Order: sequence, then structure tokens, then C-alpha cells
Amino acid sequence: MKQLSSTDVGFLTMESASNFGHVSSLNIYDPSTAPGGGGLEVTKKIILERIDLLQPFRRRLVEVPFGMDLPYWIEDPNFDIDFHVRHHAVPPPGTPEQLSDVVSRIIARPLDRSRPLWELYVIEGVEGGKYIAQLTKIHHATIDGAAGALMLAAILDVDSEYRPHGEPAEWIPDRIPTDQEMLRITAGEFLRRPEKVIRQSIKAFRELAAASQNGGLRALADVAAQPMPGLLGSIMRKRLRGDIPEDLDRAPALPTTQAPHTPWNRTITPHRRFAFTSISLDEAKKIRRAHGVTFNDVVMALCSGALRKYLEIHDCLPDEPLIAMVPVSIRTGDETDVYQNRVSALLSNLATNEPDALRRLKIISASMNTAKEGVKTIPAEVLTDFGQFAPPAIAARAMRLASRLRIADRMNPPFNVIISNVPGPNHRLYSAGAELKHFYPVSTITDGLGLNMTVQSYNGNLDFGFVSCRELMPDLWVITDLLHEAMADLLATIPADDDTVSIPTAMVPEPTAVPSKKAAPVKKAAKKAAPSKQAAAENAAPVKKAAAEKAEASKRAGRVEKAKPKKAPSKKAKPTA
Repeated sequence: MKQLSSTDVGFLTMESASNFGHVSSLNIYDPSTAPGGGGLEVTKKIILERIDLLQPFRRRLVEVPFGMDLPYWIEDPNFDIDFHVRHHAVPPPGTPEQLSDVVSRIIARPLDRSRPLWELYVIEGVEGGKYIAQLTKIHHATIDGAAGALMLAAILDVDSEYRPHGEPAEWIPDRIPTDQEMLRITAGEFLRRPEKVIRQSIKAFRELAAASQNGGLRALADVAAQPMPGLLGSIMRKRLRGDIPEDLDRAPALPTTQAPHTPWNRTITPHRRFAFTSISLDEAKKIRRAHGVTFNDVVMALCSGALRKYLEIHDCLPDEPLIAMVPVSIRTGDETDVYQNRVSALLSNLATNEPDALRRLKIISASMNTAKEGVKTIPAEVLTDFGQFAPPAIAARAMRLASRLRIADRMNPPFNVIISNVPGPNHRLYSAGAELKHFYPVSTITDGLGLNMTVQSYNGNLDFGFVSCRELMPDLWVITDLLHEAMADLLATIPADDDTVSIPTAMVPEPTAVPSKKAAPVKKAAKKAAPSKQAAAENAAPVKKAAAEKAEASKRAGRVEKAKPKKAPSKKAKPTA
């Protein structure tokens, strides 16, 4: 038996009639490379062969009676592969929109907590039977993004030749404990960790005092931090403060500002929309290199551009910028259990109120850099520690109450959207010889956060998956078109001397022609292009003026180019003047 962390349990307690805690991935396979690859029977065979590497697939929850403590994982004695791996199909002709409808219905159902928390659907008929899709649906309490990547590596192969792994190692399932046994275990836990409750209470008091600027709460926290005198007090003081005295002052950071309201920042329904698309990884890298930003900055700017365009279409673009929550991994490599959640989060300004794509990218990059330095980072370790003492029954009841009262409709959210970027392999993967063509993430949404944008890089592509509430964003597929428009806008910001991308003429700065000695070739070229000296004289002035204006603009942008006389008399300069 192994007890869940509070972060893991958070994804369980968040669930209600309309909020679900599972995440999914939609994998598209090409079975032409290996008949039968990616199909139902061979998929079950692969999972059973490699089940030793897929620990979450055979473990189920055991909850403490009355929700008094965090639940435990046990090895399920009733594991049944046929229950978890299922067959599905899309109707002809199997368009992407039809496939997304199937996915939307499947992810709108909760997982059965009496069994291991995962399902896998083999979906046939995609694009007229050309492809096979697999939808893997697994609870977020079991894995985070990094753990999901480990599971993917365990199931898939790096070459097209399928090599059976043989029989798995001997497996001994656990016995399901009784309620009385679980209560005895919980009583022992309460006796072993009383000082932790005090420690986390002090942290909570100090955080509330800082947020409300209440000196009384701060004084109360200071008094609580001084245990009783004598030998018992000395022992408690040592255990409270531990090896790091300043640990008491590491309160969890709260968002500094509220985010504006958008159409999707409301109470959600159980119904879902899913849309997906891919863009070139190389094009995103060109933007990164051209502007000296990170790859994640480019992903954020793409999502920001698409959201701005969507809100403009619906005439509801806020004056304030949208705020994104960005999950970040805090894995150190020393974890004893890799299949758990080890994530924190940071908040970033999406600069959706900035119309210029390049300036928007720079603002996002600066905001991300600030967040990474810890200004807005939520310290996951502190939150994890404190969450150990929140009884799941209370947390679950609070979530259901918030949903029933529609709190999300009455308050501004701390952030507007979740944008997650999960790095993946840049080489081909196979399932029993069937080539994996795309790997689209399918994440989760909650009340107040009715839109999730997640991207997975794979084999030269950025595979985007968008999930929303069907009632709040019925036209989710529009986002995919707007994302490609946002990519075109960012490509257009690449300097003209980068010949790897074709840039619209309007975005190319004209050559510098300020020095007087450089003006002679301009006149000569203009004379050659004009039918008379009079026409040349008439054209010379606007050309010089346009060149000077373009040169000044280029200097301000830091992209002054070497003069190229043969391009100076371009006819495109005339309307510019």
C-alpha cells in the first residue's frame, strides 16, 4: 500500500457532476506500415507484455472511511484488461470533426474508482479507414505530463519491427483492506505527525496575514510558532523548525492580480468540445532563433495570438491582458515513484491587449522570465505539505458546494486559461509496427477555467489539443484556424535578411539610403526605370524620403540592413511614400 500525495488527491477531490480529473491523449497510427498494428488485440497484448513498466495500470484506490485521510494505492486483485481496452469506431467518412466528437463524448464520462483509473479506446474508421486512433484516458491523480511520457515510451517502440517481450514477471496482487483496517492505519498516521499540522497551520496563518495585511493574524502565527516551555516544548520546537528554520516563512505565493472575465471563465457543464491541429516545429524554432526567446515563449505567443483573434471575432476582447497558468515540472530525478504528480505552476501575462505580434512575444517572454525567477511561482512543495492535512471529505464537499453555488460566475478568475507544453520525442515511434503519426494531448477543464490548450512536440510537429465546455465555446474548431494565422503573424516578424522564411513585402524594411554618396545609384536606377529625365526627377524625391523613413524605423527595430542599390528603385516604394 502507498498513500497518495495531496497533489494527487487534489485531482480526485476536484471531481463533481461536471468536473472530471482525468487527462487523455489521442494517438493517430498508420497501419499500412504493419497490418494489425495499432489494433485492439495487439494493443492488449503489448500492454500485458509490458505491464511491469506500467504501474498505474494495475493499481486501484482504497479510500479511508468518511474521508478522514488521504486514500491509498493497492495492486488490484480484480484487474481485467478487457474492461480497460475497448473498441470504438467513427462513422464514414471519418473526418477530424467526427473523430473529435467521439473523443468529446468519451472524455465527458468519469472513470470508475473501483478499478484502476484508466481506459484505452481503439478507434477505427479514421479518414475512411486510412488511420487507426487510440484514445488513452487516465486519471490525473495517477500521472502528470512527465509520467505520461514515460508510459508512452514503455508502450511504443523506436523501430517498426515488433519484438514480443514475453511473459511479464510474477505479480502478487494486494488484498483489499477492510474499513476497520483503514481506520487503524489512519489513527497511527495521526499519532505520528501532529507537529506537521501545527507547522502547516502557521504557514497558512502567515500567508493569510500577508494577503490581508492583518497584523493580528501575523501575531497569532508568531505566538503559535513558540511552543510550550520545558523538555516537551524543546522537542516540539526542534520538530517544528526542522533542519531549515526559515521553512516556517515559506508561505505559498498567491496571484498578485485578478484576470479579466472571458466567455469560458464560467461554470462548466459535463459536456465537452475537443479540437486538434499541428504546426511545423521547424517554423517555431525559426521564430525562437530570430528573436532570442525560448521555445515555450513561442508556444505561449501562438496561443495568445489565437485567443486574441477569437475574442475579437466575438467582440469581447478585454482591455486587460489575459493571464495563463503554465504547469512546470519539479522533478529532480530522485523520486522513488515516478508515476505521481510532481508539478508546480507559474502565471504569465499573455499580452492579448497588444495588437503587434512581435511586441506581444517580447512581453510574454519577459513575463515568463520574471515568473521563472520565483515572483509568481506557486511553491509546490509547500502546497503538497499543507495538503497532507486537508481531509478529502472536506475538500470534496467544498468543491461540490462551489460548483453548486456557481462561484465561477461571480468572481474573476486568478487566471484565464491553462497552457501546457509537453516535450516529446523528435523521432518516429511505432505500435507493433504501425507508425505513430500524431500525438494530440486531451487535457481537463474545471469550473471557471473552461478552456485548456496543451501542446505535445513529436517528430517535427507541434500537436495542439484544445478542450473546452461545449456550451461555453461551441465553435472551438475556430481556434485551430486562428492558431495558424497566429503562426503566420509571428513568421512575418522575422528580419528580412533571414531567407529561410518568405516574408510579405510590406514587412521587409527598405535599404538604408541616408548617406549622400549612396544616393547616386538610386538616381541611376530610377532613370533606367523611367521613360524620361522628368519622370526620374519626380520619382527621386519620394524614393529618398521613403528610404530615409524606412532606415529610421529599421534602426529603432535594431535591423538596419546594408544598402542594396538595385532594390532601391522598387515600385513598391512609391505607394509607401
